[in-house]
Amino acid sequence: LGCSRQLLVDGLFFPFKTPLCSLYDDQIEKKLRFHPEDVFNHPAVRGKKIGLWIDLTKTDRYYFVKEVESHGCVYRKMPLAGHGSSPTQDETQRFVKLVHGFTKEHPGEIVAVHCTHGFNRTGFLIAAYMVVVKDWSVDLAILTFAKERPCGIYKQDYLGDLFERYGDPDDCLEVRCFPFLVSYTPFVLPTSSGAIAGANNADSEKPKGKQFMDGLVRGVTLVTDPLKKKMLQGKIKELCGSKRDGFPGLQPVSLERSPQRPYMVSWKADGMRYMVYICDKDEIYAFDRDNEVFLIQGLTFPHRKHPRHIVNTLVDSEMIIDHVKDEHGNMVDLPRLLIYDIVHFEDIHVGKENFDIRFMCIRRELIEPRNEAIKAGRIRKDREPMSVRVKDFWEMEALPKLFEPKFTKNVGHEIDGLILQPVDAPYTTGRSDIVLKWKPPSHNSIDFKVVKEGELPQHIGYLYVQHANEPMATMKATKKLLPYDNKIIECTFENGQWVFMRERTDKSLPNSLKTAHAVYNSMINPIDKNMLIE
Repeated sequence: LGCSRQLLVDGLFFPFKTPLCSLYDDQIEKKLRFHPEDVFNHPAVRGKKIGLWIDLTKTDRYYFVKEVESHGCVYRKMPLAGHGSSPTQDETQRFVKLVHGFTKEHPGEIVAVHCTHGFNRTGFLIAAYMVVVKDWSVDLAILTFAKERPCGIYKQDYLGDLFERYGDPDDCLEVRCFPFLVSYTPFVLPTSSGAIAGANNADSEKPKGKQFMDGLVRGVTLVTDPLKKKMLQGKIKELCGSKRDGFPGLQPVSLERSPQRPYMVSWKADGMRYMVYICDKDEIYAFDRDNEVFLIQGLTFPHRKHPRHIVNTLVDSEMIIDHVKDEHGNMVDLPRLLIYDIVHFEDIHVGKENFDIRFMCIRRELIEPRNEAIKAGRIRKDREPMSVRVKDFWEMEALPKLFEPKFTKNVGHEIDGLILQPVDAPYTTGRSDIVLKWKPPSHNSIDFKVVKEGELPQHIGYLYVQHANEPMATMKATKKLLPYDNKIIECTFENGQWVFMRERTDKSLPNSLKTAHAVYNSMINPIDKNMLIE
């Protein structure tokens, strides 16, 4: 009875709880009564006509259909199973078809939708409609519904099914509140770019004082001003053309079969992924996989043609620590930014071009002007927080050479695999099924959240994937592992058991179940070096 307020979703949908006819009045407090008549008189729809009423419940005992039709409104019954599962593909398609057909014939009229409480089944179908018909991102649709019907979809499996059908399971939102509490907490997406007015970032759940490269690089500081951070996150989302909130960078998938299109190949560095936005001189920002923002101080990118700094440029890169010899022959650690792709160069959306053009743009517009400025003394490398290089790619014929000691021993950091980049494809956001990564069987790994539960003679670490209520696997919780309780760790699978590799300080969520299963399949059916070369 105490369900939260309702507003219009995108000016089209009016979601609400099931109204009860006057026959129930003697069982309900007067202030809690909600009749069909109240729907038509609701402030949110005042001045508009509700033309279609969709009832998703499985019974007709709540009110009389004539109470709806007496307002000149079309009543449609679409009983859904509910409770145990989200709407099926067929149920969703029928809903989308019904609403889409109605809006074409009756533009400007409102569609009223209710299930029992007006949250999960109602929210799922409205979100699906916005994705399919309006071309919204799934997270935008979910958050918009939650804003107008606090606190939105509160069943985690419903959210998971929406992202499985229409998005990337790795980006699935987590339930933040439940509607049957006295007070309501907005449903928010961690580190949102602000696409939803009034939604706040879930900063309280983010690591406090997060450090760039775990503090190994000087001159890089966390951006803590929430407005500035939101503005910058929104900017790179815009440049990428992403419809999702959160980190907009491309995510490769594991290689499972021989690629059938033209590719270029590079090594996969065991570093940390950052997108870098060159806004202007002294305004260069790095974004990690949690979409946290860092200001890089003291780094310069001169323009190739004009005596000014490069502006409004977004690149994709990885940060590594190279172990190299200094001028005295001593081994030192050198932070290095390896730029391997570019999304936007000043006023040019270069990300839409093929990779060979993007690669040429990096070298010609970013790296060569820097090298010339260094030679001319306009840039002092020793005063910069990091070295900058383009990450080389080669034709596939060169792949065997990447395994030779002549190459591997001259790379100053650990190599943990290969990246296969299609030549004839643009840069895309989110999961890409054509950009491939390969790791040798010994390096294949899954990022889990490890949880130590109970006090046992032999401690057990429970390994969870994203949004799972049950662990996917377990491992022996040695004394070395105990400090990582409730943290994200990278694990490999050896001799039939999971083995700890390292903590993933650059990630706040484990892999999704879909990703974990794909990687696990590559572990038990590995593609070794010889198979890859062949």
